[in-house]
Amino acid sequence: MKNSRSLVVAAVAGAASWTATEYGLHRFATHEMRGRGPASVEHLEHHADVTYYAPASKKIASAAVTSAVAYPIAAAVSGRRRATAFTAGLIATYFGYEVAHRRTHTHPPRNRYGRWARRNHMHHHFGTPTRNFGVTSLVWDRIWATYEEPGVVTVPRRMAPVWLLDETGEVRAEFAGDYVVTGDPGSKACPGERDRADAFANVAPAQ
Repeated sequence: MKNSRSLVVAAVAGAASWTATEYGLHRFATHEMRGRGPASVEHLEHHADVTYYAPASKKIASAAVTSAVAYPIAAAVSGRRRATAFTAGLIATYFGYEVAHRRTHTHPPRNRYGRWARRNHMHHHFGTPTRNFGVTSLVWDRIWATYEEPGVVTVPRRMAPVWLLDETGEVRAEFAGDYVVTGDPGSKACPGERDRADAFANVAPAQ
């Protein structure tokens, strides 16, 4: 029983450690690399085209690399069985994060947390890409002084999430206090070289 409990604690610790991993990868492995390395390229392509998501094969490869780093460290500290539980908790939460991140772009919020997560992440995309790296939590942005209060987020109409606009191309009434859109009504232009250049320079897209 005691051993089983220690494995559960290790798995929970692995899950809880995800927010720090999320922040570190998002900030240092993608944005600060500015296109140097596959992880950075994939992520910045998503900034250039918010409908683009890395394929599942690359996400699995990312999970494998994360496991290869996390497991030996955990094993050296707590032994192989706890390290396995810790790594399993970490990777399970990573896949949960992938779902949560995608839903910020594809589904409207259902509660206060969802509303915060979307406004925070949209500010990262369209306001200041060098701030608000935490997608699921603001803890590490607070600690490292990279948090910026989103305020009312200005979104280029061509990049607006599908849940944000009504049938006329305007911000839905329930989100009008959080967002404004710019650009010609009905515009949904494909991302161009300017959007890609801005993304790889960590600059917000042109309004």
